[in-house]
Amino acid sequence: MNDKLKQIANMAKQKTWVSFMHENDPYSLLHWSIAGIYQEKKDVWLLQDEMTFETTEFATLDEAIAWMNEHMPHITEIL
Repeated sequence: MNDKLKQIANMAKQKTWVSFMHENDPYSLLHWSIAGIYQEKKDVWLLQDEMTFETTEFATLDEAIAWMNEHMPHITEIL
């Protein structure tokens, strides 16, 4: 895992979210949990493309970071 991904993982653990740039597009990685009478309980990490609002769900932060390591090699900055 490269240094940028380590920084993203550490920030997400501390704040429950982090934003970053990949190939000049903004993304956010955030923890999302909901529950209630009319809602299915969810406790996931979401990777969201901030341009399209498209999201990918991961059961754990480690799974999200592993996916990013494989599919997002060009993270340029952490916001």
